[in-house]
Amino acid sequence: MTNSLQPSDEQAKVITGSLMLLAIIALAFVFYITKAVLIPFVIAIFIVTIVTPLVDLLVLKWKMPHIVAISATLLLVLSIGLLLCLILIYSTQQVIAKAETEYSEKLGIFINSTFSTVQEVTEPKQKEQAESKSEEAESPAPVETPQTPVEAQKPPVGWFQKIGVDLNEMKQLTTRYMKDALKSIAFSTMQTALNFTTTSFFVAIFVIFLLAGRNPQAVVKNVIYFEIEKKIRSYISTKLIISLITGVLVGVTLSLFGLELALVFGILTFLLNFIPSVGSLIATLLPIPVAFAQFSGQPWIIAGVILIPGAIQMAIGNGIEPKIMGEGLQLHPVTVLLALSFWTLLWGPIGAILAVPITAGIRIVLMRFESGQTAGNLLAGILPGESTTVA
Repeated sequence: MTNSLQPSDEQAKVITGSLMLLAIIALAFVFYITKAVLIPFVIAIFIVTIVTPLVDLLVLKWKMPHIVAISATLLLVLSIGLLLCLILIYSTQQVIAKAETEYSEKLGIFINSTFSTVQEVTEPKQKEQAESKSEEAESPAPVETPQTPVEAQKPPVGWFQKIGVDLNEMKQLTTRYMKDALKSIAFSTMQTALNFTTTSFFVAIFVIFLLAGRNPQAVVKNVIYFEIEKKIRSYISTKLIISLITGVLVGVTLSLFGLELALVFGILTFLLNFIPSVGSLIATLLPIPVAFAQFSGQPWIIAGVILIPGAIQMAIGNGIEPKIMGEGLQLHPVTVLLALSFWTLLWGPIGAILAVPITAGIRIVLMRFESGQTAGNLLAGILPGESTTVA
């Protein structure tokens, strides 16, 4: 009687899966509500993971006091963070100063010339008719002969007029839209800079407490925790170096072309490189409005601003990075796509940047426990029943 009431193995798996789904939904709600606190905390965890080898070196090898090692590491982290904040503030001031004056004027000139060219290409007959009329006016009047009355011919209609499009009205709407877009970009850039500064303050506080509460001797003795931390650090450090090299190369390339705000686009390339696949494409397309505004009469420079940074990101992302990363964190492409969608939905652009490191960290933790290896293998694309287990 008691055996009939016990669920079978398949029923137990269904119940476990349902409970896990409900737990994920509940956690997603909690993550969304508490994102103002959790985002700085997660960023601080990754920063601490990167800099802890320095603390371990100072404490374990150089025998420095714990408080001295933490203070030196904190000084380094805060200096780098302050430098990034100053660069971002300076770049934001450049964007705001140029958006409403120089770029707005150049975009207006570019739009006017573009629509003038379109009118000349699509309505050539009107121009030819006007020239023929002027030639007829200059030539002597011919001898009048009685002729049959001829019906008045309608003036030739351009292609855009045939489909009911007024080019002058479209030009005004396009100019107004581009000017409003520039103002919106300047405002959003300023808001992003303020949010970044506020987030950096909370990140610094969390970094201080995480480093202060870390005991290097205990971490080294805990084999599982030390292995998890080591693998996450390896991924983040490698990705950080690759992103930094990509950002520097793109920034230098744009500077050589003379593109204004090249420093801003270099920083954005560094950050967006953490977003798989989509990030490099966005970083390549971002300089296009500024390039059109600055080099409106130089199409070859505009092409170089777009193509050369794109080639740099393609070469590093598809050629160099896979060889350096090796097997990496062994996340299936579908897992990466779902993680990117999930964390972007919860935390916005910062969630997109942190999506892969967070998911990779979750998988590494799951793979270190027998009960979580099934879920960890699913994240790697290994279905239940397959013999291969990826560590």
